[in-house]
Amino acid sequence: MRIVVVGLGQTGQELAKELIDGGHEITVIDTNKEIVEDFTNHIDAIGIVGSGASKEVQLKAKTNIADVLIALSPTDEVNLMSCISAKLLGAKYTIARISATEYIKDEEYLTKDLGIDLIINEEYETATQIARIVGYPSNVRADAFANGKVDVIELKIKEDSILAGVKITKVKEVLKENLIIAAIIRNEKLIIPRGNAEIKVDDEVYLIAKNSEMYKLLKSLKLIEKPIKSIFLVGCGKIGTYLLKIFEQMKMKVKVVEFDREKCIETSNQFPDITVIHGNGIDSDMLIEEGIKEYDCCIAVTGEDEINLVVTLFAWSYKVRKLITKVVSVSYTKMLHNVEINNTLSPHLIVLSSIHRFIRGITEKGKREESIKSLYRFADNEAEAIEFEINKNFIGIGNKLKEIKLKKDIVVAFVIRNNKVIMPNGETTFEVNDRVIVIVSADKNVGNLVEIIEE
Repeated sequence: MRIVVVGLGQTGQELAKELIDGGHEITVIDTNKEIVEDFTNHIDAIGIVGSGASKEVQLKAKTNIADVLIALSPTDEVNLMSCISAKLLGAKYTIARISATEYIKDEEYLTKDLGIDLIINEEYETATQIARIVGYPSNVRADAFANGKVDVIELKIKEDSILAGVKITKVKEVLKENLIIAAIIRNEKLIIPRGNAEIKVDDEVYLIAKNSEMYKLLKSLKLIEKPIKSIFLVGCGKIGTYLLKIFEQMKMKVKVVEFDREKCIETSNQFPDITVIHGNGIDSDMLIEEGIKEYDCCIAVTGEDEINLVVTLFAWSYKVRKLITKVVSVSYTKMLHNVEINNTLSPHLIVLSSIHRFIRGITEKGKREESIKSLYRFADNEAEAIEFEINKNFIGIGNKLKEIKLKKDIVVAFVIRNNKVIMPNGETTFEVNDRVIVIVSADKNVGNLVEIIEE
């Protein structure tokens, strides 16, 4: 496909590289000439210098014959105008990243009336994921997909773990719960386990189960603990503001530390029942004075990775029970994992997942078939859980799972039928309108169910 990417920040560059690896023809647009030249000197992409909102620039980028334009500049209005212009010129699909809180209420207007096909608010999505993590045990990284029906948890296997040395085929028997071992990271390598594979000490194991059964699973793993009731939040930008709205509804005790004085005043006025402190998040004396060690959870979401890293490690040194960190750099994520701080989130990875889900839904005929309903990346972004909807043209309709030969390193995890989650076995059939959750290596770029079947 012909794809135009507006904005060569970290997200734009990473996306363009991944799309090129996927065989797409990429044109990039950015106002910074040096960034454009440096990127196109190393990557097989066409570079255009200028504003993505400009008709002249878009014509140079041949947006009029593009399949997709993706606007990822740092300015919401540029992204929205880029998409509107691209549609008027003839681009088939447009995607805009936005961050302003006021645009959340306008999503229907932006998509239906202005014709933008996908709106992504990474700050809001990051905040909702953080709020979800707060509800899980401290030594477990967790998330949900398939509209909250299915949860995935990441678990580091220690010597005293009930799963150490257990074969995949025996996990259900040991835990006496229904679950899928979706992936294992061992020595920094991804394994999609099947058959007699064995779980080993120091493995990072990803377990998937129904949301309704996750509590029982955590209890079997002896991971249940007291719920989080108090939160120490460092950074109150857009993500922090979204979080405060959620925590206000959850009736959490929250203390906020924010460096920007005007933002402190604004936050204090908006949330009068929440304590807001004007201070530097890396001031250890201030953190101690404000009682960080007395809180159940510390969340660092400033705009600087280094500050978030220092705050998190400081809170870890004082044994704060749960730590959640926003980072962009993958190297920082790995550093935190080394000290067993696993609840790190990267907003730009949320953006990438949303865009890949959308693009893979475009068929070879250039049409969008909503077969991919959700796409969730995990295991250091190397594995994917993809939710497909089965339509009447699927070749496997009516067939039992045991009659279908799957490609290597692919697992059918769940089938959702009539809003009920089914853990499939060899006798499970595929029916029209079923939703099927498949676990697969991210580098396979699976776009539809047919691609998981061995010819």
